[in-house]
Amino acid sequence: MLEVEKLIEELKARKKETREKAVDQLALAQDLSAIPHLIHVLQHDKEGSVRRRAALALGRLGDEQSKEALAKAMLTDKDEETRKSAAISLGNFGDERAILPLYEFLQAPRKNNFFDNLDRARINKVLMELAQKKMQNSIEALVAWYQEKQKEEQ
Repeated sequence: MLEVEKLIEELKARKKETREKAVDQLALAQDLSAIPHLIHVLQHDKEGSVRRRAALALGRLGDEQSKEALAKAMLTDKDEETRKSAAISLGNFGDERAILPLYEFLQAPRKNNFFDNLDRARINKVLMELAQKKMQNSIEALVAWYQEKQKEEQ
């Protein structure tokens, strides 16, 4: 059995740690055949930590199908950290739908711990890259541009 196939099987393991490790290893393997399985994990795994890892893995491997799953998870997942990871991954693809959720996470009260600071740095980087891509000179200008664009589309 190929390593990727073994990892895909481990996504169904009972132990959360086994599923987490399998998701991480699939992200590193960069095998596109894992994408549908990672989407399934993002949508259905009972553990937020496993879904969060799946969101980040899809951000590394992703395709159009991944973008839609990430967009849905960004808006509807019950775990805030999973929503945040999905938004970061979607933003890394340059998808405009991530702008407002990422900005909201950035504006949330600081938790002043390592992970919150790391997430804020990642969010800031993604938003700055989106701002450059959309020829906006700041995150605030990007948000205003996107809100105006949404109004025009309505």
